[in-house]
Amino acid sequence: MRIGVLGTGRIGLMHARNLAQAPGVDEVVLMGRNHARLAVSVEHVCAAIQPDAPSALAGNLAPRGRIASVTAGVGLAEELDALDGVVVASSTNTHPAFALQIARSGVPSLVEKPLALDPGQLTALADQLDDIGTEVMVAFHRRYDPGHQLLRQRILDGDAGTVRAVTATEHDHLALPPEYVPDSGGIWLDMLIHDFDTIPWVTGQRVRSVWATGSVLDAPVHADYGDVDSALAVLVLESGAAATVSGLRRNGAGQDVRLEVFGSLDSFGAGIDACTPMTSTEPGISPPGPRYDQFMSGSNAPSAPRSMRLFGSSPAQASISPRCATDSLPSK
Repeated sequence: MRIGVLGTGRIGLMHARNLAQAPGVDEVVLMGRNHARLAVSVEHVCAAIQPDAPSALAGNLAPRGRIASVTAGVGLAEELDALDGVVVASSTNTHPAFALQIARSGVPSLVEKPLALDPGQLTALADQLDDIGTEVMVAFHRRYDPGHQLLRQRILDGDAGTVRAVTATEHDHLALPPEYVPDSGGIWLDMLIHDFDTIPWVTGQRVRSVWATGSVLDAPVHADYGDVDSALAVLVLESGAAATVSGLRRNGAGQDVRLEVFGSLDSFGAGIDACTPMTSTEPGISPPGPRYDQFMSGSNAPSAPRSMRLFGSSPAQASISPRCATDSLPSK
């Protein structure tokens, strides 16, 4: 299969690499507006999928064996008819137009979150895409993560008993590049939207009300665009249980992304391992292992390759997964 990837930023290159390593993919066509950057990006992905590539480039879960070719595409309009699927990882404000263009061509797509920034536009776009009928996946990658999938199963099976409280931690180790901030959509839509999606999905409960606050405590550039770099939200679920969501754009301790559910019978958590960047002050407790730099290398690392393997294995069957366009509506 021939799969296109729109976008040459960090996420686009990660998706291109994972697709090139996925079974059934013969060619990955990378597309971007800046031709010089596109050429460099193709070289980067080609280096990352070589058999002797270090894990920092290839990914900790990179399979060994046959890999796809990676080429530079002319542009979406020129390439679309010859593609079997498209991953949209361009800037968020371009997602609606690209999603509609691809869907109208009959080509399945996986669109990075959020599908649209404005809630009204998101609802209308989801309805349009459903009417068109072409398969669309939305990249809420934690739904592909084995730890979050098992956490959801334990909660829905009743192993935790009555859900009493939920805590989500979303602390990125590396700060955003300043040039990304203006068009990011802000910490709520660009970053914490993952938690707003995951909490209802894991608990099986919709959100009834929300309270939130935020401040700029690290990088003044966020204030220039009406954004914050430190945020907290409290979501009240249908049962009355409260879920807290903590977000930091930069965490000096390391990458820390986890979800903890506290029930009347037991408590469970995803994203917690020996490298979780929390140092205990209790005597005799060893500090955590080497810290993760970003989510692609942390305990959630399997989610991105798994999502690409699912999409790359059969993009025309994307709707069998719970990542179709309308599934992005609860997180709006």
